[in-house]
Amino acid sequence: MRIAVVGATGRTGKELVSQALADGHEVVAYVRRPEAVAPTPGLTVVGGQLDDEVALTDALGGCAAVAVALGNPVTKASAPLMQIAMPTVIAAAKGAGVRRVVVLSALGVGATLANARYPYRFGCRTFLAGAFRDHHAGESLLESSGLDWTTIHPGPLFDGARTPHPTIVDAAGGHQMPRAPRTMRADVAAAMLGMLTDPTTVGKQMLITSVQR
Repeated sequence: MRIAVVGATGRTGKELVSQALADGHEVVAYVRRPEAVAPTPGLTVVGGQLDDEVALTDALGGCAAVAVALGNPVTKASAPLMQIAMPTVIAAAKGAGVRRVVVLSALGVGATLANARYPYRFGCRTFLAGAFRDHHAGESLLESSGLDWTTIHPGPLFDGARTPHPTIVDAAGGHQMPRAPRTMRADVAAAMLGMLTDPTTVGKQMLITSVQR
């Protein structure tokens, strides 16, 4: 399958690209800095800005799905990002005839705040609040887009190997996540890849954590 990854130079995006290539997929990496991506068999690198609908539409040509793994650096955590990127992603997907979109979000964004517990919930309402408002503003546009969308909501992200049995559930079921829901980026990348071809997750906010309690 030919997959587009928006945000391929971030830590989760890199893991997503790596796993997709290892699984035999063709990958189109849409990035702001093409020079930051090393040439790799099966990988096509396309440079473009997050508000460039024409460039992204061209990049999505021939793709079956798009995975969005964007995130601001810590120093700019509350800067507008998703509310800029998501209108472009939606328009480009429609223009290129791509229906499937899976977007990396976070536990505590939008309705998933109800699934978080203290002390993580306190962070959602304080130092994470600005970034989460931006995510919610962008992701809310998906609900009326007509696309086959899924958002995935991990707890705090960490590098490391995949875990055997990460918790992955529909947020609408009311599942209460662990108080410290550490989540491996490798688990998130694997889950996103699986969701690209999983129709049961369409139109859902999916929770994920690597913690089993």
